[in-house]
Amino acid sequence: SSTSSSRSQTHTTRGIPSKCWCGSNLTTFAAQTKENLYRRFYRCEIAIKRQSEHHLFKWIDEAIIDEIRMVDKKVTHLQSDFDSFKTTTTMRLHEHGKQIDESLLEMKKIFHDQTILLEELRNKSTLVLDAKSHSPLLNVAAAAIALGTLA
Repeated sequence: SSTSSSRSQTHTTRGIPSKCWCGSNLTTFAAQTKENLYRRFYRCEIAIKRQSEHHLFKWIDEAIIDEIRMVDKKVTHLQSDFDSFKTTTTMRLHEHGKQIDESLLEMKKIFHDQTILLEELRNKSTLVLDAKSHSPLLNVAAAAIALGTLA
């Protein structure tokens, strides 16, 4: 039979058990019944001595199938978590890429504007140097113009 026990169990164990619900170690046996001849099962060591008590009994093949199902469920959950993480990370990378592109464009514009301003200042400085030979009043006027564009 494929039932976990011919007796009623008060405790159910999922997957491959490591200990009985009472804390005792488990032993494996081969069934000697006609229906399950040589079928392997887990049995609590205490239950061997106290057969009237309901300690752990589980067919090994059923335990392995339970374990595989539990692992499959975990793998499916991990795959879902990974896919979600991948989607979120990809979105964030695209957002950061856009922000970097926008910042780069803004920096290029500022650099261009500052280059033009520097050229204008150089041209005005040349006027000041040329004006030195003409008159001190022209120097003051050129300096005022240069200061006005800096402000």
